[in-house]
Amino acid sequence: MIPFGKINLITLGFITTNAFQGPVVSNRQRNEALKTRKEHFTFHRAKVEGLQEEQEKEDQFNHEGSNEDNAISSNLCSKLRSLKFVQLTKATNPGLLSDYLMELGASSVSITDHDKDTPSENPIFAEPNSGAQNDDADIFAAIICGDAAVGKNMWMRCDVNAHFGDSFDILGIVDDVRTNFDMASGVRYIVDDVPDLDWIKEVQSSWKPFIAGGFVLKFPWHTEEDVKLTIEKENQGEKSETEDRIDTYHEILLEGGIAFGTGEHPTTQLCLNWIKETIEEDQEIEMFLDYGAGSGVLGIAACTLNKDVKAVGVEIDVDAIRIADENAKNNDANMNSFLPRNIGGDDESASLIMKAIQRSAVDMLPEEMDSQVFDACAANILAGPLISLAETIAGMVKTGGKIGLSGILEWQSEEVVEAYSEYFNNVHVQDTSGGWVLISGERK
Repeated sequence: MIPFGKINLITLGFITTNAFQGPVVSNRQRNEALKTRKEHFTFHRAKVEGLQEEQEKEDQFNHEGSNEDNAISSNLCSKLRSLKFVQLTKATNPGLLSDYLMELGASSVSITDHDKDTPSENPIFAEPNSGAQNDDADIFAAIICGDAAVGKNMWMRCDVNAHFGDSFDILGIVDDVRTNFDMASGVRYIVDDVPDLDWIKEVQSSWKPFIAGGFVLKFPWHTEEDVKLTIEKENQGEKSETEDRIDTYHEILLEGGIAFGTGEHPTTQLCLNWIKETIEEDQEIEMFLDYGAGSGVLGIAACTLNKDVKAVGVEIDVDAIRIADENAKNNDANMNSFLPRNIGGDDESASLIMKAIQRSAVDMLPEEMDSQVFDACAANILAGPLISLAETIAGMVKTGGKIGLSGILEWQSEEVVEAYSEYFNNVHVQDTSGGWVLISGERK
């Protein structure tokens, strides 16, 4: 499940994030950028000891067939400097500028809203609980329909922040951008040093264990003391109550990775609450389906509550399948994830599945599991895909089997209820959180 909050648009290395990138640089522009990097950018000689070291660094950039890799390596090994272009309008094309800066050798580029946390802020990627009202349905419709994914949404004023190694001629980059993007001579920019920190530790220190639905979700760097402090905080600082209740929480260990499902988003919490209630009420559940498994957290949760449960994950992302399988192994959960057999009518999903089949050893869902064999199913995706998958999911759940669906905004619930009512009884909104809903039902 993707949390659309007040987000930064980030590009790392030479891989741009597809979710919110701007227009792609043409081959001609890319070649010009690479030529500029090699011919016009110089190192600050004051920062280099001796001509021999200077020549070695320049040779790294000009080594045939490895210009880009060497630029990245040089950046990561040296001190970083931040070059931020501020108050850029849509006419400047911030998305294209971010791509261009990457081609010039930036180790990372981000696009942020210049007006964030001011009266002028327009939260175009806002979640329903971040200030937008239900009558702003066009905002969310744009997200669900994919406008954001192809770069059609951009703030009125943006800041574009690029990180370069300190060997780069920052002022030369500014002049190059000013010329190629036809900016006025008064273009606003800020140059600053990036703190020399252990960023892995910095991120880990800010990512605490998380409690949702009676589960404590933790990562490998978390200690037992971290878990106790989280539970104590949940119990409003009562240490005695923490000691009494610590065994009532089920711990789930997740690997940090690219798969969605860390438990922090309201939809994951809604699903975990539903799973806990469903598994504890019905001890006869043996087969559990996690459709759109991501990290596998939902299927793992079901197995954690009842060791007799066998969970199966279905996912179109090969990397997510690997992560889900690893998470299941680490939690001693009887769960395996697969590619779906039914590629559906969604061209994008079908393309992803076909490419995954061609390039990976990940298995497709066994034929015997692609039928009504599951006692319960949790699916935390998005309203659009859920509606299109109604018949598929119904074809995998036994008569009397239960479903818990999320990834659905309140104003989308009626359409989802209608789609699943054809196959399930008592389809209704069972729970809500922060503008999101969980819909449940029982197979006819």
